[in-house]
Amino acid sequence: MGKSKARVIVTVLLLFSIYLFMRHANNLFVEEQHLLFTASGLLEVEIKRKQTLVAQHLDAIQKYREVEEKIQNYLVSLNASKGPPGNNSVRLEKSNVLFELLSELDNLKEKYPSLKAKNPYLVLMETYQSSGLRVMNARMAYNRKVAEYNTYLKVLPYKLVAGILGFSEQPFQEGIGEKYLRNSN
Repeated sequence: MGKSKARVIVTVLLLFSIYLFMRHANNLFVEEQHLLFTASGLLEVEIKRKQTLVAQHLDAIQKYREVEEKIQNYLVSLNASKGPPGNNSVRLEKSNVLFELLSELDNLKEKYPSLKAKNPYLVLMETYQSSGLRVMNARMAYNRKVAEYNTYLKVLPYKLVAGILGFSEQPFQEGIGEKYLRNSN
């Protein structure tokens, strides 16, 4: 009777140890998966932020270019007119059009302060660069979390229970350049 009681105790302790390990492994995988999903969400936010910023800057530059073109065309038309300047009311009317165009340009600069400080195309390039770096950093953080998560799934003893608990490997997120490098080899 003593041996069977010892076997029962050993079996119960073994099952309890397996249960504790399974709970520990599950908690670990859930935590790692949560961090992975958080990093994924941050990456998506940065990608959308980049798309929004670039679209806004492209729109601003297009408007800026249109106003500059209107001003240039108006100045060319004024210069091309051979007639005498006319009376004060004609001169005032011609200058009002120019002031309106310049006011439109100032309004654009107020709405987009970065256009006021720099060349609009330079602003666009800086936007591309800074938002691209933010996306790249978010992608690297996400891929680090994928690597950590996938490593837990592959190492013993967690490898033994990962599939049983329903956890599987997650893919890395690749940028355009990374896809090119992988496909060129």
